[in-house]
Amino acid sequence: MNIRLCTAADRDEVNRLMYQSSKIHTAGVPDFFIELEESITEKVYQEVLSAKDQVLLCAENDDGGLCGFCHLSLREHSGWVEMKNVHVENIVVDEVCRGQGIGHALLAEAECIAKEWGAVQLNLMCWAFNDGARRLYESLGMTEQRSILVKNL
Repeated sequence: MNIRLCTAADRDEVNRLMYQSSKIHTAGVPDFFIELEESITEKVYQEVLSAKDQVLLCAENDDGGLCGFCHLSLREHSGWVEMKNVHVENIVVDEVCRGQGIGHALLAEAECIAKEWGAVQLNLMCWAFNDGARRLYESLGMTEQRSILVKNL
């Protein structure tokens, strides 16, 4: 497995992985998500690739196929406080490749990039239903910081 920066040529595979993520989230929170076969348009993908404060990482298997990806964005503030932090916008491991350390490898690289950017924190959001993802994040030393409460009207 190889972790590298995504390229323009990876968009279709990134969309394939994001579709898997959308299926998981639609099943877990159907009133909040819908399944999207194209989660990221060509225009938006190109904007993210060229942004100085965002990175797309790809996990490539030995055959050169994508088995995971991670989208990072640098944030200069946390609420009202000036504090560099890196937010994991999305992380997905191909459903047929889970449990092989790919998520660990992507997040380890994310942590290195966050440190290079001078961030003091790497953060992400995990839905309450997603026990497998939560176990992964906790195994990497991440702890719960807050909860978001909702009331359906």
